[in-house]
Amino acid sequence: MLLLVALHACVAVAIGIILEVPYRAGMAGRLLVLFQVLIPCFLVVLLFWQFGKMALVIRPDRPIAWLGLYLRRLLLDGDRLMGGLLALAAVALFMGSFSFVKPLIPRMAPFSWDPELAALDRLLHFGLDPYRLLMPLVAHPYVLKALNVAYHAWFFLFYFLVFIAAFSKGNERNIFLCAFVLTWALGGNGLAILLSSGGPVYYEALGFGADFAPLLEMLRAADGVTTLWALDVQASLWDSYRGLAAPRGISAMPSMHVAISVLMTLYAYRYARWSGRIFLAFTAVIMIGSVALAWHYAVDGYVGAAVALACWKMARRMNIDTASEAQHLEPAI
Repeated sequence: MLLLVALHACVAVAIGIILEVPYRAGMAGRLLVLFQVLIPCFLVVLLFWQFGKMALVIRPDRPIAWLGLYLRRLLLDGDRLMGGLLALAAVALFMGSFSFVKPLIPRMAPFSWDPELAALDRLLHFGLDPYRLLMPLVAHPYVLKALNVAYHAWFFLFYFLVFIAAFSKGNERNIFLCAFVLTWALGGNGLAILLSSGGPVYYEALGFGADFAPLLEMLRAADGVTTLWALDVQASLWDSYRGLAAPRGISAMPSMHVAISVLMTLYAYRYARWSGRIFLAFTAVIMIGSVALAWHYAVDGYVGAAVALACWKMARRMNIDTASEAQHLEPAI
């Protein structure tokens, strides 16, 4: 993982030199600050989980003593703690270089693939834009609000699983962390440059036509009933693209929300089948939300899922460890 992070940082610096843009990884610092807020939240969630597991599954004779011993053993595991802190620092550094490259995508490859992706969507979905197929299911303000909530909850969940992996032991955590870096780098940067596109929400603004006007009208109408945060985020990203705000970056293909959701599902299945099924259902919600909220074409999600699966397979080959291959995932807490 550390080698992949270093390699990506070198590529990001090279891109900055070519485009004459000073390399800045400001996202790394912001993410480290964010971790200071999130980690206590994660610990509270995990402690409640462990307490419930102790009370309902393990049922020790002396619960308080058992829990105290468990926590002491965990906190005195220096290798686990140092490895976890190193992994979180590496994730922050990587997201810094990733976030440096993303706003530069239109400079390297102006948005041009939107008409082709929209046409491919129609080819795969009976001649209709996928959002039209979803309208009977999602055309209600509070359904759209629920999808929007799930779309924002994705950030907490994916950082939560990164935290779990960072402080876990076993080969599967290495596979997840490597797949995480590969998916963001190859999908979120590499493929995003090759298939540069803005997404349905910006289709008309980019000069490609009013094909998605009915979808945007539905979202604005729903926002009049219950606030859809997606609309504010989409507006701020467009301001960023036009140079009216700090650079953040727009990119539709592939859908990283779907791609990372697939990675989380694969990792959750390594823990238990029931947790994998929960994340699989969550991935389906994210896929629907990516289309219904006008962020993505359906093919963005399909390609994102394929990229995640391919990167997971690559990460497994990079982390072959027969000694630990048979071990079950050992969570942090």
